[in-house]
Amino acid sequence: MKFQDYNLNTQIKRALDEMGIHTPTEIQSSAIPKLLNGQRTHVLAQAKTGTGKTLAFAIPMANQINPKHKSVQAVILVPTRELCKQVYSVIAKLTKYRRLKAVEVYGGVSLENQRREIKSGAQIVIATPGRLMDLYRRRIISFDNVKFVVLDEADRMLDMGFLPDIKFILFEAMENVSPRLLLFSATMLKQITKVAQQFSKGEKLVEINVSKDDLTVANCKQYYYRVNSSKHKYSTFVSILKEEKPKSSIIFVNTRRWGDKLRKQLSQEKNLYLRFSTLSGNKTQKQRELVLRNFRQKKIDCLIATNVAARGLDIPHVTHIFNFDLPREGPEIYVHRIGRTSRMENEGKAISFAVDDQMAMLRKIEDLTKRPIERLYLSDKSNNNSKSKPNQSRPNQSRPNQSRPNQSRPNQSKKNYSKSKSKSKYKSKSASFYDNKKRNQPAIHASD
Repeated sequence: MKFQDYNLNTQIKRALDEMGIHTPTEIQSSAIPKLLNGQRTHVLAQAKTGTGKTLAFAIPMANQINPKHKSVQAVILVPTRELCKQVYSVIAKLTKYRRLKAVEVYGGVSLENQRREIKSGAQIVIATPGRLMDLYRRRIISFDNVKFVVLDEADRMLDMGFLPDIKFILFEAMENVSPRLLLFSATMLKQITKVAQQFSKGEKLVEINVSKDDLTVANCKQYYYRVNSSKHKYSTFVSILKEEKPKSSIIFVNTRRWGDKLRKQLSQEKNLYLRFSTLSGNKTQKQRELVLRNFRQKKIDCLIATNVAARGLDIPHVTHIFNFDLPREGPEIYVHRIGRTSRMENEGKAISFAVDDQMAMLRKIEDLTKRPIERLYLSDKSNNNSKSKPNQSRPNQSRPNQSRPNQSRPNQSKKNYSKSKSKSKYKSKSASFYDNKKRNQPAIHASD
């Protein structure tokens, strides 16, 4: 069934056709009919990142908003500025011929400009919770005519501590109105379900789960390299970049400071031929927009980012996700990080680097996603064809009588030996990198 067969306004169908969108994804075909059937239902939907959740709520919402009423009829709450801008972009294209006015609202920019936009007849407001509360308390925005309230990436909003703000907006600011709640998320936490049940007040709450207990997109191949210390991680990462030659990638780190340092070091590496930039929470909105525009226009090959980019970046050409640092916040963040590739059925690759004491986190990720993450070794010629290496012994273990280099050369001075050793510095690190003393044991997945 195609969108042209749905009971949609002809202006919506025209916009979808112009956007090149003809056939609904699984989450769209599951949610849209339930929101168009004329019944007053609330929707609690779980779907993998990158499967088209935005249009799943935007299409039925835009189809039912009255373009003649110049008041706020829909509120979409999102966790970050980047996702706010992304959702706005989709809705602006979708409502192009229906002539609905959408406004994006987030912090870090002029409040006066947003006030002016809302007062000029905004019908759809896409907002981060903090700025929306500010506008409401200043009586700049009214919820009296709101028909829909959407929580997009609800789990991430909870991760970021927005639950009190969400409860204020839903249960206090909208106390005297009864909008339909459309809640979409990649992972479904108990707190989210509880909020939806409380808000629905006994009305019909439809739960949709198209993840089928698999939270990651099948087209995203997941691998990891194990390192025995943080010192070895950088040199290993450089070698992987040279081997992978990513056309467009996002490199996730846990801190802004390390992101800046990593960009500087990588930019000075010889024979990489890649262009790097950083994206973190300390940049101004103009700086962030410039970085993202350059990334979309392929003027940047590798975007080094903190978790600020784990949501809201819908860039189809991203081929690789590198978790230089595994997320400290939990396995759910990993799901959203790797969701930046394999968007809309494109293929992608996610490569993570785990220090020995981070193997427990990898196991948690595998438990959550219910998919094994394959281990790779630096000596593999191609990551596409490489497999784990069971029962492979270290060279010096397979030849027990072989003397060590410094033993076979007793007359070599310490200075000369140190010099020769430095030339093969990376090789010695990679040997300890891959399992150190465990190369004679079968290679294991993190879940083993």
